[in-house]
Amino acid sequence: MGKIRINAAIIPWGVYAYIFVFSLYGYLKNNGLSNTDEPLLYATAFVVLWIERGSVFASLKGNAIGYSLYGLFALLFGLIVFIAGQLYPVILLEIWGLFIMASGLVMSLAPKEYIKSAVFIGIAGTVLVVMGRIAPYMLSSELAKGLASVSSHILSSTFFPVTSNGVTLYFGPYSAEVAHACSGMNSIFSLLALSVIYLREGVHRKLWHIIILIALVIPVAVFTNLLRVMILVLITWYFGNRYAQGIYHDLTGIVVFVLALVFLAAVDQLMFNVDKKKYD
Repeated sequence: MGKIRINAAIIPWGVYAYIFVFSLYGYLKNNGLSNTDEPLLYATAFVVLWIERGSVFASLKGNAIGYSLYGLFALLFGLIVFIAGQLYPVILLEIWGLFIMASGLVMSLAPKEYIKSAVFIGIAGTVLVVMGRIAPYMLSSELAKGLASVSSHILSSTFFPVTSNGVTLYFGPYSAEVAHACSGMNSIFSLLALSVIYLREGVHRKLWHIIILIALVIPVAVFTNLLRVMILVLITWYFGNRYAQGIYHDLTGIVVFVLALVFLAAVDQLMFNVDKKKYD
């Protein structure tokens, strides 16, 4: 990567590092690490920048100017989004602003051949924040109701009578609530984070290939969590409510998450095989 000498490009990156640490410290001070996976957003932002460290180091050298006008626009837009997140406060806007600001810095300070890296940083932040957090949050209640309704119909037609009322399932002497976590919302963010990193670090994929994989994340997360809801209902019915809680409840969450990853990897390999046969 070469040596980095003292130059003007270090100043904006120094300010960015300060803003990043300031935001993280403020969040941890006010919220800590309890009952949320929002701190993972900061970790994901750091990992994305680490993956793109080549372009970050190139921008720190100050040897060339990239697309300065576009970079300045992205930087200002990211700063506005970040400030909005600070004022309201909305942590998701802060994180999105951090991604966009980093994209703008690479776009304007790194040589022009690193433009794809800058675009990836911006798109990664947008996908993770908008698709991974904001959209699922807005849809969570409807998804939970939908999962409860679908699972009650499937279980009633295959095993035993189950009725649903809103997000609650009733079967025999038992009842179970399809909570936010069980609707697939937490899985969506985690799957998207892993998918973004996986797609960048893996072999070359065509644009349609990447779009299909990203688009599949939400339906796969919801489908696998539908399986989770039905499994927990079956465990409760046959073994009692005690076995459907605690470690068994968490274990089913891990199993369906791994199942979702395996399914996405299988689809990825299938698309490679289809594309390969097309050109053989």
